[in-house]
Amino acid sequence: MFFCARSFAQNADSESSARQSQVDNIVANYYTSIGDQSRLYNGPEYSFYPKMIKGIPYFTDTPGFTNGDVEYDGFKYSNLQMMYDLYKGSVVMQLPSKAASIELISDRVQAFDIYGHHFFRMDELNQTNGQNLAAGFYDRMYAGKTEFIISRRKTLETSNTASLEKYFADESDKMYLKVNGLYKGFGSKNALIDILADKKAELKKFIKDNRLNFSEEKEQSVVKVIAYYDQITN
Repeated sequence: MFFCARSFAQNADSESSARQSQVDNIVANYYTSIGDQSRLYNGPEYSFYPKMIKGIPYFTDTPGFTNGDVEYDGFKYSNLQMMYDLYKGSVVMQLPSKAASIELISDRVQAFDIYGHHFFRMDELNQTNGQNLAAGFYDRMYAGKTEFIISRRKTLETSNTASLEKYFADESDKMYLKVNGLYKGFGSKNALIDILADKKAELKKFIKDNRLNFSEEKEQSVVKVIAYYDQITN
């Protein structure tokens, strides 16, 4: 290993980067070598749902595995094959051998990334002046001075027809805004503006000028409004 630097600061940065790269490679090689014996795969075997149940219970309605990252027991694992079961609220991993799939123990999952979304686990939260939140995984959509998170779930329903078919249905996503240390729930543009009432006039103008469509692009519109709110507040 050698370093070429024009200044002490550059040399320090290069040294730190190279050292981190070495550590990452060592960790990656270690878990590759032990394969299915990794501590990551110590949960119960995951049972897939019967084909007779209609619909898809997984995040983004994708039934197959995709690359993702998981922080488990304080360790971060990258480029793993995984799915997020929205009905159970659990992360599902495929063994490197593809011999089986494992349901990670949720209490030991600190966070995970999948399809460009970052989910983190929160313990049950009771607030005196804010919204009470159930324990589980939350999709962090925006994190600045203000934070925007979403609880995503699916439910298992039974049809009203004579066939009594079971199917997975989208549960209304629960959206929360964290302002001044408190989470507050909202479900519409007006409710969002009410939470950020100190800049109501400016936000209404911003929404109008930028033609934000809360019907077609609700989550993206909320992110833009919050980012602007953070920009214009001290």
